[in-house]
Amino acid sequence: MKNKGLFIFAAIVAMTFSSCEKETPLTANDQFIPTATGEDPSGGNPNGGGTGGGTGGGTGGGTGGGTGGGIPADFLAPTTPSNRVAVLEDFTGVRCGYCPDGHVVAAGIKTALGDDFIVIAVHASGHYSQPSTGWPNYETPFGDAIKNQAKPTGFPAGSMNRILANDLNVPPQDTAGAGGMAMSRNHWATAANNVIAMTSPVNIGAKATISGQIITVVVDLYYTEDETATNNINVALLQDNLMGRQSGGQPNPNNYNNSHVLRALIAGPDATNTQWGDPVVEATTKDSFVRKTYTYTLPADYNGPGPDGGGAIVIDDLNVVAFVSRGQSDILTAVKVDVE
Repeated sequence: MKNKGLFIFAAIVAMTFSSCEKETPLTANDQFIPTATGEDPSGGNPNGGGTGGGTGGGTGGGTGGGTGGGIPADFLAPTTPSNRVAVLEDFTGVRCGYCPDGHVVAAGIKTALGDDFIVIAVHASGHYSQPSTGWPNYETPFGDAIKNQAKPTGFPAGSMNRILANDLNVPPQDTAGAGGMAMSRNHWATAANNVIAMTSPVNIGAKATISGQIITVVVDLYYTEDETATNNINVALLQDNLMGRQSGGQPNPNNYNNSHVLRALIAGPDATNTQWGDPVVEATTKDSFVRKTYTYTLPADYNGPGPDGGGAIVIDDLNVVAFVSRGQSDILTAVKVDVE
């Protein structure tokens, strides 16, 4: 069902956009001022105009883990060395006129790289996603911190594996100091290919199941090299096929398909502290392994029902991205699985 949804989404948007340089004028939102690079800063500040984040989140938490007693028979992570998986955090919004072209760019990279590339669509607060009558609200309590760390200066923007853009040999949007993580969409493919050429010291596997309203996620890590930094296990709940109004979403701007939408982050040291994941306290030396289990209770809705809310929760459209990072940056690898 996920592949079908992605195919439909790509088919719809492909009718409108061929490339960022050749696109026809997009439907502008009420604050849209295009730049020469085709970004949509709407006055130059993607952080302006909004406060807070989404509401209606569920509850979660994690248990378990260990390195003793041998690898379980149902272990989910590979045990041979492998390269990183690229994770794009796509900073987007329903009132960003050029953001649908960012979705097209991301879909093209996904076609080229397959499972080595994962997209997380982050609808952070600001006038691009600010709740307003007649517009869906896909904000979360987590998006602002992710966006602020990445330092975008115009949308669409994206960070790749929470690595500084300069370290991936692409220009950052924010050039102050060491520069930010966020980069313009025409650099996403280069950054993704540079990431997947890197070796990862750790492999990851995951399985997500649901019973009633409770999602259970099992995450396994296997270390193929010694890792001295503090690693965090992160689990992001995403939803595909959210249909609603989207600026620039031609030919169906009132029934646009937003996918990979971040709904919640559910792994942490406790259920109230899941922004940056769950620190690994077990051994992270070569040939050690870790297993953790996290649970999350789905809410009745995200940001309320109706056209001004976050859209209906459809179980078949939910999936989970599990990734391991060094602290709150530098994503080492990731895996995406359906909720079964």
